[in-house]
Amino acid sequence: MNTLIEQGTKFRLSNMSYVVRSVVQEQQGNTIFYSVFDDENQKMDKKSLNSMSESQLVDKLVNNKASFYEGLSEIPINKLLAENQLMKLDMWSAFMDLHFQKHSKNFTSINNIDETIFEFGWDEYKSKTYSRSTCQAKIKAYLDYQGDIRALINRGYHERKNTTRLTEETDDLIYDYFCNYYLVRSDTTAKSVNEIASMIRNELSELRHKEPTLYPVIPAVDTIYRRFHAMQAMMVTEKNLSKAEVKKLRYKLGRQFIAENPLERVEMDAVYINLGLKNEAGEYLGTVVMMVALDVCTRNLLGYSISVGKNVSESSDLATECLKNVVMPKNNSLWIAGGIPATIYTDASTATKGSRYKALALLMKIKPIVVRVGEGWSKPFIESFFRTLRREFLSKLPGYMGSKTRINNRHLEHAEGAELHATMTLQMFIEAFEDYVCNVYMKSAHHGLNKRAPIDVWKSKISKKPWLQTFPSEDKDLSEFRGCYRHMLTLYTNGSIKLKNEQYVSSELKQLSLSGVKKVECFYSNIDTRSVVVKHQNDTFVVPLREMNHHENAGFQQAELDAARKAEFSECPESERKHYKYKEDGKNGLPNYKEAKAKQAEKNELETGRKKRTSSKVDNTKVIDVDAPNAQELILASLNSSVEYDDLPVSDDCDYQFCAGGEL
Repeated sequence: MNTLIEQGTKFRLSNMSYVVRSVVQEQQGNTIFYSVFDDENQKMDKKSLNSMSESQLVDKLVNNKASFYEGLSEIPINKLLAENQLMKLDMWSAFMDLHFQKHSKNFTSINNIDETIFEFGWDEYKSKTYSRSTCQAKIKAYLDYQGDIRALINRGYHERKNTTRLTEETDDLIYDYFCNYYLVRSDTTAKSVNEIASMIRNELSELRHKEPTLYPVIPAVDTIYRRFHAMQAMMVTEKNLSKAEVKKLRYKLGRQFIAENPLERVEMDAVYINLGLKNEAGEYLGTVVMMVALDVCTRNLLGYSISVGKNVSESSDLATECLKNVVMPKNNSLWIAGGIPATIYTDASTATKGSRYKALALLMKIKPIVVRVGEGWSKPFIESFFRTLRREFLSKLPGYMGSKTRINNRHLEHAEGAELHATMTLQMFIEAFEDYVCNVYMKSAHHGLNKRAPIDVWKSKISKKPWLQTFPSEDKDLSEFRGCYRHMLTLYTNGSIKLKNEQYVSSELKQLSLSGVKKVECFYSNIDTRSVVVKHQNDTFVVPLREMNHHENAGFQQAELDAARKAEFSECPESERKHYKYKEDGKNGLPNYKEAKAKQAEKNELETGRKKRTSSKVDNTKVIDVDAPNAQELILASLNSSVEYDDLPVSDDCDYQFCAGGEL
């Protein structure tokens, strides 16, 4: 029976929560029986019973019509926000209602936004009048997150008003203590909140004497409790229960967050790295966004993917490549952690909403669970790793500008950017990152593992249960999954397609061109440009890059390929564009048309002896007044001037003689 969907699995469908009651295996496929699930009371409605085939549910999961979810993430929003954030939540909600009520289209238009800002009552919420750019950004975020007003509430450093403002290092220390001594399953290492608060204060008092600039304030116990209350999992233990019931809930909570075996729970997220990279030729590539997957049980990194560019962002392409790196064995012999996970937790971002990513996860029998945006406590271990990564690895790299989410760039000038300080290449960054992971992070003592190294815990767990680590079978070609980029391309007669000034050739394309196919559907990745995937009807095949299309200093990413193509022939000096002249003082091009026509007419007159009749135009402005005393003279003069004597036929036997000035 398929273990992806089993009894007790919770999922969302049409804004309703359901729980699987049973899975029946049949010849045509599994049938799922499910009932409505009450999120607030955590109860199942036994009276309602529905059914569907497993394939139908899988299709809904891939097409974003349904999703797995974690019950603990469904908590009231007013318990997660401070009072000032709740007030801003109401303010922006009223602002959006007014804006969309007044304007049915062009929501981000400057004139429409200015009109809404002018009419909105900012004084009712005791707020300043926000600028046009801020309101425009809020409206765009509101549309991007499909009307989720929570996306407009800032949770950054400046929002913590009327509280002790702790430094970044102090926050990281509190965060690490909570992950290492609270979200654990062993009684020997688990501590209460009060014990953890005492440990934090004792360590901060020692660090304050050594590094007063990094740890200037020792937080009170209430401050540490507020940090813990910000986590959604703490809401479970806030009820008025007995100590025994609280202990049971805590163990249940630990089973949800802490996996007992490797690859049981994997957390995956993206981190933006404000570090400029160059290629071997010195051309600037851009900054970095990296997707990382972490095993919760052993704290090992299972895989990663990197995208670099001047306007880089996380995408389905990045998530797909990261998942492929997780489930496949690594080329680095020191990186032994990897395999097919049971569940993988991600944010509800555009990177994990793509059908290609979900199709790959479901193909590997992986259960993709999506948590809400902005709730970092739903994935506490990957967030803790990012803090460690910034503090111990990224801060040591040349050209690192600091985190975008931290206020630590005050030492920089206004015009300073990542391009100005870029010194590392993409290959240098990858080598440094893998060296840090394999030789430093995985071999260092971890407090959450009772001061054991993650790699040692992994080897111990896998040696006892080797069947936990599995890899895809050979018949599953993961190269078919190429992110979310798709194009219809022209198929040339030589069996090639052209994508972004590069040619991809294969024998399969040649056969299609001979059969008369003119267009093919192409899937490609900006992270791995070595091949593309072509689909035609029911056929799918991988087409490699044409070997002769080689650029010096180009890697496998689109940014490297573009920079190398731009820097091609850069070893030669630049020259000016020159233009040819027939003679220094000669006239180029065709002569004047009127002058050439006049010369041709003069030539014809000399050759024939006759002048070509010229067409006369009547000037209607010169009208003869017939009542004038000299009207007869004017009319005769006009007639005589319009007669060409040379053109009149002359005959000796003609009796008619025209006499100028005769009687009319």
